[in-house]
Amino acid sequence: MTNSPNSVILCLLCLLLPVSCVENDRTLGDGLLPEESILHLGIKTFDLPITNRTSDSVQAVNGLRLLVGTMTDPVFGTVTSSGATHIVPYSDSTDFGVNPELISAYLTLSIDSTYYLDNDQKGIHQRIKIYRLLTDLDSTRTGFCNSLTAENHSLEPVTVSDPVIYGTGEIRIELRKDFAQELLDTTPEEFEDFSLFIDRIPGLYIQAEPSLGTSGGRMNYISIGNSTINLKYTLNDPEKGISGLDTTESFAFGYYNYPVYNFFSTGSASLASDSPGDYLYLEGLSGIKPHIAASDLKSMLDRWLLEEGLEDQTVIISRAELIFPYEMPQDYERFNTEHPEYIYAFTNTPWATDTLRYYKPLPEIYDISNIGSIDRSHQQYSMDITSYIQQLTGTPSQDITAAQDLWIAPMKYRVNLLDERIYDLDNYNYNKIILNGPAAERRPTMTITYGVLQ
Repeated sequence: MTNSPNSVILCLLCLLLPVSCVENDRTLGDGLLPEESILHLGIKTFDLPITNRTSDSVQAVNGLRLLVGTMTDPVFGTVTSSGATHIVPYSDSTDFGVNPELISAYLTLSIDSTYYLDNDQKGIHQRIKIYRLLTDLDSTRTGFCNSLTAENHSLEPVTVSDPVIYGTGEIRIELRKDFAQELLDTTPEEFEDFSLFIDRIPGLYIQAEPSLGTSGGRMNYISIGNSTINLKYTLNDPEKGISGLDTTESFAFGYYNYPVYNFFSTGSASLASDSPGDYLYLEGLSGIKPHIAASDLKSMLDRWLLEEGLEDQTVIISRAELIFPYEMPQDYERFNTEHPEYIYAFTNTPWATDTLRYYKPLPEIYDISNIGSIDRSHQQYSMDITSYIQQLTGTPSQDITAAQDLWIAPMKYRVNLLDERIYDLDNYNYNKIILNGPAAERRPTMTITYGVLQ
């Protein structure tokens, strides 16, 4: 067999390939990027400059349920909560006819769940009082937990007697005839336009009597979707040939697009401290909360930058995470009841007056996945506050204000019609937590991951 010249050359190339090599110049591109554009990465953990402070006042409005009751804890003191909401006619076209005669009226309150300290408090009787509101609930002044006073409601209850609740099911409460007559005086125009009705009868306010003793009590969640007022009367309508017909008209106590208001006070002010030790106390509603002054946080960050020689460098915060450890109590069932699912960092800003302050979670809550959920395996809460820390490092110290302080508080969310989560301060659930303090071995910290452009 004769080999062609081309085939011989191809064979030689195949023999040479395994022993040939390509030399790489690993300096290729060196010098194309300026030295100041090289990113150096680092991680730093800080002990938090943290205190325990009570809230001034928190927002009272929510769209879910009324919290009514009182409870005393040997550590956190006494918490009381009362609630108010609108009365809204179910019908938009009722006509009471000519000279309707009142038969009776009663309110059905539906309690859908409760919160109590010990099992023996689950079914205790609690006396409540129900008053007619005299002022508009939608005003700015009544939008905060401590803003309702005796001037805002009637002095006499609208009930025949003071009802007693036991924490479960429904109770039927007879209403006084003078208040029932106000409902019977509702005009066709007020049925058609609910705002006219609310102008005349702003709603009802429910208040629990104080608890007795140094421990115990119960908080009751009243469902606004299942609580109603039923008004019985005789209908007279000569034009339709109706005379003396027993009839019932219903009114909703609370309605899905009308907010409810919870007014509450807490007794944990004695736990406040500018230098807490082994424990940090966190109480829901207007109770005591871990507080981090923005000015202290700024000073801590500035000292670190100076110590590391980074004060004149560009520092990029890629992650900043707060960690709040806790120790597991002996009563695991009670732990499940008391601890909230989420806590997060809030700022507060004046609303109408400096003493009425509105709490909002940091806006980055909508851009992060670590939103302060409880981690039971590691016994801690953790939360991402990266954007806040990046902004704080770039703000001159003289421009830092108390409005940038962080308050660690329970958080809730609701889902809107677009299936989006809306986050807010939890102002209708009662929670309390004992977290580890700055003197504990597992103490509150902030860990940042950062880059430096040198």
